Amino acid sequence: MTPSLVPEETEQALLPARDQTLNARIAYNFARTRVEPGTSPAVADLRQVGEVRRICGAKLRGWGLEQRVDPALLLLSELVTNAIWHGSGHTISVRLSCTADQMRIEVWGGSVSALTPRAPGLLDENGRGLLLVDAIADAWGVDAAGWVWCTVMTNSEGN
Repeated sequence: MTPSLVPEETEQALLPARDQTLNARIAYNFARTRVEPGTSPAVADLRQVGEVRRICGAKLRGWGLEQRVDPALLLLSELVTNAIWHGSGHTISVRLSCTADQMRIEVWGGSVSALTPRAPGLLDENGRGLLLVDAIADAWGVDAAGWVWCTVMTNSEGN
């Protein structure tokens, strides 16, 4: 299965936000390569992180959110990488949506019920992803379907 970008430019859809009008949304999916449990993910899967960043960065700039591109791409990278390393699904799915007040990043890599940031040691090479998400995002969590999500305010009042 090749990566798929499904542009879903939408007007007047509802989201749970202060201003509930959905201005724009995209979705991106790619098949995850099967690997033996306990081994590193396939390089092809890890390369998808860059592709997701490229596509979503271009969309954010197109939506006029240049000032939010860097934090959004860092959050996106962390959530997609976590899904690749720790998810159980055969597909990684990404959704990015934007209202007048906030952008929402959602990633699904298999069923997840809860996530907890770790306290990595000084020399540990990983374990900081959710700490970054917690520090940068305005809110984050896991929904009932196992989508890991985070939000970033896009208006000047939320800064």
